[in-house]
Amino acid sequence: MNAQVGVEGLQELNTAMRKYGYLARYVIEVSKTLGIPKYQQDLTGALKKAVNINVIYSVDEGIFIHIFMPPGGTSSGYRKYVIIEPPKPPRELFTLVEEKLAEVLTDKDIAEDMNSRKNILIKYVGKIVEVSNSNSQINYKELLLRKNKNKLSKVPVLRSDYDNLIYYLIRDKVGLGVLEPLLKDRYIEDVYCNGIGYVHVVHKIFGPLETNIYFNTSEDLDRFVIELSERIGKPVSHARPIVDATLPDGSRINIVYGVDVSLRGSNFTIRKFSKVPMSILELVNLGTLNSYVAAYIWMLLLEGMSGFVSGETASGKTTTLNAIIPFIRPSAKIVSIEDTAEIQAPHENWTRELTRDTGSVETSITLFDLLKAALRQRPNYIIVGEIRGAEGNVAFQAMQTGHPVLATFHASSVERLIQRITSPPINVPKTQLDNLNFILIQSAVYKEGILMRRVISVNEVIGYDPRSNSVIYVPIFTWDPVRDVFTFRGKGTSYLLEEKLALARGISRRNMYLIYEELELRAKILEELRVKNILNYYDIFRVIARIYGLIDSRLKGASKEETAQTMIQGLEESLIRLRKGELTR
Repeated sequence: MNAQVGVEGLQELNTAMRKYGYLARYVIEVSKTLGIPKYQQDLTGALKKAVNINVIYSVDEGIFIHIFMPPGGTSSGYRKYVIIEPPKPPRELFTLVEEKLAEVLTDKDIAEDMNSRKNILIKYVGKIVEVSNSNSQINYKELLLRKNKNKLSKVPVLRSDYDNLIYYLIRDKVGLGVLEPLLKDRYIEDVYCNGIGYVHVVHKIFGPLETNIYFNTSEDLDRFVIELSERIGKPVSHARPIVDATLPDGSRINIVYGVDVSLRGSNFTIRKFSKVPMSILELVNLGTLNSYVAAYIWMLLLEGMSGFVSGETASGKTTTLNAIIPFIRPSAKIVSIEDTAEIQAPHENWTRELTRDTGSVETSITLFDLLKAALRQRPNYIIVGEIRGAEGNVAFQAMQTGHPVLATFHASSVERLIQRITSPPINVPKTQLDNLNFILIQSAVYKEGILMRRVISVNEVIGYDPRSNSVIYVPIFTWDPVRDVFTFRGKGTSYLLEEKLALARGISRRNMYLIYEELELRAKILEELRVKNILNYYDIFRVIARIYGLIDSRLKGASKEETAQTMIQGLEESLIRLRKGELTR
């Protein structure tokens, strides 16, 4: 951090401390042992390599996060993630307000979403409390004793307590309680509690961190887990101890309840998802893939190719799958099928279907059921959240009947993916594997001690070789871990580009260079968008939709022999108009 940024950060910290007294008190206290924390408006990737971290940033109005390594370290070895919130109002005030709310709320006060619930809560709190601007103290304990004898018409509340009361009522009654600040933090990827003790998070910049949220006893943890599951509409019990659900913000949660199935006690894991998915160009900026890999995928999806995004847990499979969906034609009908809602499609004609687990075979709806139903809905693309069971066989049947499929798959290499697909319970014959056109392998890797996601390879599936009883595939893009670069190995040899796409374009062997020229142009278009800092998921989709419209208008009058050249001309015109800013207005 340079001196100018340091001075600006100190000024911003002082401004925040003047506004929030509790922040000032916290900073003064920790500065005695850590020094003054650096205030950051935005966290950048450069901080990943920093050794001595002592950073504060804001996640919402009045909520701050402090990340640091305590002097001498911690017994767990983790850096600390401390949530700085407004001070809690007296417990007796909470009791008074909760009891009063119970009197005035009716069955008619039902809200479908968090904002409606928040508005109803604020409205009724305004009716039952009387805010006092007096400097004198209010004895809430005495008021609570009096209330039990004489009914209070309104609860008197000091102005200094009122805002804090509203914050904690919304946090605990509408939000997810102590976890709510974690969900507001845009830098958090995962939240997990393994039992009694600290809750941990995985931070996009600083990696695994130990929070200041702590469960002292199994009773406290069980009570929290039960309340959490009831709030999301999927209560856990000893009869049904495992629950998977989607939180209101789209994040995925898994809860395991009780010592019967979890020896360390109840636990939960939250996989956070942004309301706006990461775009393909944000992944390019992060180094997950490059513009050529993205352009290649764009060409495959344009022609309705089927593919799997495969990798181990937390390798970023779903993030990459979401990022490539905007390459599908904007007019396409998409049907997505998932256990928990993670897929995002920017298309107008998108049908989103979720499984239903009722605990009964008769009334539950599985991925297998939804996939069979999707085949009757005439989709242009079927997207499956994750293939792991018998639905995999149906997915290959869908590919055989001309329905392209995109899905994520849990396998760290092509060989292991093939082994899983051809073994129970999926049982796809090797002779059918050529219906799957491409396999993208992604992994979480460490470079200089920093966790990164990388597309290890993009592979073209050629087909089944009966002589060796094996599936032939070719790595078309590979990642070099030493130089951290991607190598295109398919120039002049790509099976999908030359035998599939070139054939559709009517390109002869003599003019095969046109298909690689198209790849080059699409990569340049994506690079131009990146240079112009057009990184938003939906903004990129709108630009791609305009490019499709521009090219389609040119192709209408073209013969099959003219298709390839017309496509090139349309892309060249798109690139020129993009540079002039005409496609981004």
